Order: sequence, then C-alpha cells, then structure tokens
Amino acid sequence: MLRWGIRDTLLAYMTRSSDFEVEATGGASFTAEGGARMTGRTDAAGILHLDGSVVLRAHGGALTVPLIAVTVTADALSVDDPGSEPDDEVERVTLVALDETAQDADGTRVFATKLSSGADALFMYNYLPGSPFDPLRIAFAPE
Repeated sequence: MLRWGIRDTLLAYMTRSSDFEVEATGGASFTAEGGARMTGRTDAAGILHLDGSVVLRAHGGALTVPLIAVTVTADALSVDDPGSEPDDEVERVTLVALDETAQDADGTRVFATKLSSGADALFMYNYLPGSPFDPLRIAFAPE
C-alpha cells in the first residue's frame, strides 16, 4: 500500500477551488487529509506498479495532478505524461525523486520526495525542481 499526501500547500490551494474534483479508479482512493492511497505489485526488476489512478483537477483542469500508471523505483515515482498525444505512445514523466529516510516499526518504508526537473510544468512552474513534496510511505504485505 502506497500512501502519499502529495504536497500539503498544493492540496490546500486546490481544495479551495470551487471546481476541485477527484477521479479515483481501480481501487485507488484520495482524501484531502490522507492523500492518495494505492495498492500495487512489484515486478521481477523490483519496480512497484500501482493499481488504479488518482487524478486531481482544479481551475477548469488548468491545474491537474495525474497519478496515472504510477511506478516506483528505488529513487523515483513516475507517471504517464498527461501531455502525451492520444495517438502516440504514452510518454512517462518522473514526478518526484525519492530518498529513503526511515523504516517505521511496522516495516513501512518512508521516502523524502522532491519535484523532478521534468515535472515542474505539471504544477504551472509554481514549484521549482528540487522542491520538497510530502513524504511517501510504502507498506509491503508480509510474504
């Protein structure tokens, strides 16, 4: 289970918009207090592929946070690029860089997150590459 608050100031801004909307599919969920929650599976290469998607929109869709086809590696969280053309192969964008900072007593791994250099356009350049986002938590089911 992945839990990620994204960025508290961004969510506070988006949720104040009268047209704020959340689209969650495939078992993924989102609350303003708890952020995104998604389940997934790890492949043979160690990449975590998350189920479902969470898309947040505000200001008529001008501000969109697209957690679509999320993958997590040891050092990055990537999503489908919402700017990909419908008839072309979907491009990927690294949303945030990860740095594991702790492991909770229950085994949950905690990662610091920083906005990646190619993702600042998604946030209308309000956040510079390297800007800290909320910690990301991943709890793996016992084997």
